[in-house]
Amino acid sequence: MPELVVEKALRFTPDLKVTILGLLLLPGLIALGFWQLDRAEEKRQLNQLFEQRQLSPALPFSSINADDDLRYQPVSVTGSFVEGKNFLLDNKIYKGRVGYELLSLFKPQASDRYVIINRGWIAGDPARQRLPEIKHLPGTLQLAGEIYVPLGEMMVLADTSESGWPRVIQQIDIKNIAEQIELNVFPYTFRLAENQTAVKQRNWPVVNIQPEKHTGYAFQWFAMAATVIIIMLLANTNLGALLRRNKAVQAD
Repeated sequence: MPELVVEKALRFTPDLKVTILGLLLLPGLIALGFWQLDRAEEKRQLNQLFEQRQLSPALPFSSINADDDLRYQPVSVTGSFVEGKNFLLDNKIYKGRVGYELLSLFKPQASDRYVIINRGWIAGDPARQRLPEIKHLPGTLQLAGEIYVPLGEMMVLADTSESGWPRVIQQIDIKNIAEQIELNVFPYTFRLAENQTAVKQRNWPVVNIQPEKHTGYAFQWFAMAATVIIIMLLANTNLGALLRRNKAVQAD
């Protein structure tokens, strides 16, 4: 078996263009990798918080302080739906079918603040020629659910110019909704629990992307950074030629 020949004549042969390009790319690739790791940790903490909150008792709406950390907080509220005041959150897909999330205006008892109740997914017209018919639920109802607090600032795709009801919206913007209906509205939506009188199809994930997926994205960004480093090393040295030469020696 031939003895491995180790060539020690490693030389630095700078390639300015490749070096500059690599140095420009590396910080961004590495930063994106760590950002994805941070996102993964954030999603893990949200999952843990959700599991903890599901074990806690539901708080009555009258005791809720909007300035507290209310993420996934179970809540109960007694009152009545405001007839005809329904919003349809557009572009919601469930099992391959197009539809909306139904958001209904609710008036809690003994409160001057209204609540937007997210009742879940309802099917829409695939041809988008007509809106779903929404039956009013009269009388006093006691509802149970959880508070949904958005993870970050919402990007409003487009303001609705509709004036009729139900009203199609592109994003849940409570401030905009309150201005439209000219009422004092609680800043977060309530997502109904299962087996509630008014609930439709519940289709809300705790987080939209699981932590493992963010970790996978991080690995991809770090792998790209490692590839850039290897390319820089091969472009700026004669390492590639040495490896090929040693491989040829071993083959003889």
